[in-house]
Amino acid sequence: MFRKLITGLMISMAAFSVSAQEITTVSPAARERLTVTIYNQGIGLVKDVRKVPLKQGDNQIAFSDISDQMIPESVFVSGNGVTVQEQNFNFDLLTHDNMMQKAVGSTVDIEWTNPATGATETQKAQILAFNYGEPVLKIGNKIETKYPGRILFNQIPKNLWSKPTLILDLMSKQAATEEIELSYLSNGINWKADYVAELNDSDDKMDLNGLVTLTNNTQVSYENATLQLVAGSVNITRPQPRVMYKASAMMLAENAVMDSAMGSEQLGDYYLYTLDRPTDILSNQTKQVALLSGDHVTVQKQYKFTDTINVAYTTDFKDVKPSVFLTFENKKEDGLGLPLPKGTVRVYKKDQNNRLIFVGEDNIDHTAVQQKVTLRLGQAFDITAAGKKTSYTAIGKDAYEAGFEVALNNAMKTPVQVRFEQRLPNNWRILSESQKSMKENANTVYWNVDIPPEGQTILTFKVQIQKETAASAKAKAQ
Repeated sequence: MFRKLITGLMISMAAFSVSAQEITTVSPAARERLTVTIYNQGIGLVKDVRKVPLKQGDNQIAFSDISDQMIPESVFVSGNGVTVQEQNFNFDLLTHDNMMQKAVGSTVDIEWTNPATGATETQKAQILAFNYGEPVLKIGNKIETKYPGRILFNQIPKNLWSKPTLILDLMSKQAATEEIELSYLSNGINWKADYVAELNDSDDKMDLNGLVTLTNNTQVSYENATLQLVAGSVNITRPQPRVMYKASAMMLAENAVMDSAMGSEQLGDYYLYTLDRPTDILSNQTKQVALLSGDHVTVQKQYKFTDTINVAYTTDFKDVKPSVFLTFENKKEDGLGLPLPKGTVRVYKKDQNNRLIFVGEDNIDHTAVQQKVTLRLGQAFDITAAGKKTSYTAIGKDAYEAGFEVALNNAMKTPVQVRFEQRLPNNWRILSESQKSMKENANTVYWNVDIPPEGQTILTFKVQIQKETAASAKAKAQ
């Protein structure tokens, strides 16, 4: 039986080699250059240059080891004196289920162990169907649906490939070995920026390191590739990505390589980052490489209360905590001045024992040089607000006056400044206040309030509100 199995495999390989004689397979071993340009939208542009032996006239070339998630309509092939007549993307892979499906209707050998004698027996069977992972076999005059043995194929079914392969029908003007460049877009490749920031003791400076996190969910590895990243939102119109098959390997994580940052250049309305050395982007892998760094970047910490009061309905409130924000200007004089791709900034600070403690994170959008970045880290623990409405007077049916008192408390041993920001409805004006307010926009006013260490500051204000009537709303709409 072992001899039969070997013979069957030899027949199948012979049949395969005969069918492949007319096609020249070009593997990654013939590769001259490889560039992978990755976009934020989960696609990558692959430029794969390989040396290909061509004869004069018609040639059939198989580019093997290409992405299983390639977008076929995006393929572009170029070469000296070469014209593409036809191209076929073969992603029907050599798997158990595909072999069974392709073999439906054919006769195969089946092998099983006789439980009575322990002997291995072999029979001929016809595969009638293959559904839900189970074959339906015709053995002699009987139909078997739960065959206890295994199936031996005498040859590989047609049109199955061990790896995704692009078959090119090329017309060459001359017989020569030429560099053929295959370019295509592929789903399943993505990148994002991740930043690590470390605050100093005074919360006025930070060290910022940017990392690029690459994810390759395709079944092909891009080895010794020039890596480029495009930061910006490129418009893409396409159907949902086709999934060939699930990866069996778990994604691996590599340690970040921090020895150099990536060079950047403006590319139209986008930014292009290029790694200064080749790298490997392996199949089903997540890896990180250094993007940028900034030392002693000037930052400002801010405590902000936002819309604590509902002017029309608020009664008493207490133990309201402010949000903690960190802001910095993306400019060279403040220690940065680099285009920042969108991503997540994670902020750390050392404790008294010099151990890093995570203090919050936030997402940033693509940020150009000279733009301001604001990070919300969380809520303060030792700063609270309590307040009440102190007065309310109706002025006719379309206006009213309301007074408020807010006690701002600081339990820390250092003084703090908080921003008490309040939205006000419709037409409004401040009648009185314990300290000067500032207008953020048409509906927002704020006060910067200093609170002493382990102390309290009282903020009071009185506002007049003009209600919006049906007539004024109509006039505004017009």
